[in-house]
Amino acid sequence: MKKLSILFVLLTLSGAAALAQSKIEISVVAGPSFTSFVGADAEDWGTVGEKPNMAFRFHGGAILNYAINDKLDAISGLQYSVKGAVYKGTEMGQQGNFTAKYSKVLSYIDIPLSLQYSFSEKFALQGGTQVSILASAKVRNSEEVQDQFNLPATEDVKKDYKGIDLCLNIGPIYSISDKLSVQLLYQHGLLKIGQYTDHGANVSYNVMNQGFKLSLVYVVKE
Repeated sequence: MKKLSILFVLLTLSGAAALAQSKIEISVVAGPSFTSFVGADAEDWGTVGEKPNMAFRFHGGAILNYAINDKLDAISGLQYSVKGAVYKGTEMGQQGNFTAKYSKVLSYIDIPLSLQYSFSEKFALQGGTQVSILASAKVRNSEEVQDQFNLPATEDVKKDYKGIDLCLNIGPIYSISDKLSVQLLYQHGLLKIGQYTDHGANVSYNVMNQGFKLSLVYVVKE
């Protein structure tokens, strides 16, 4: 799976480079993301014995749009996206039971490779894949967790996550004007991102990214 992921990254970058050599439309994109974890091990990934809650995150970057014909466009680009989930539940601390809260914050460089079909001048549907390269991974501990377990406010946990992710994208885009559009993308992770590698171990956990991206898309070059 790791070799397949690396091959997909190379193919995605090659596709983006090919598009860049053609006449393309360049847009900037930004907006909130609503993300969480899914998978058989997602409930145990937060130590509180509860399912993860959706987290409010953000994303931003550039989109490259190449018109294949009047209806169909190829989409690529580069975005910085913050993902993750929030775990909240009851734990036993030094002073008895308390409500613990852990925010998992994963930062990725996203490279989409999608197709967009226009049903009309205003409405289109986009779908495809996206490869993501992990930039950082942190856990933000609530004040109660810090006090009960003598933990810092933020911990670096990048070693607990795999460096490459792959997901499916699908969602509508609505054109407000010739320059401005609004888009909603559903994203579902295809790879297990949790891992344990201490002491020479190589264990994967069934934890996958899932979320929605709500974006404003503004054309800067046609």
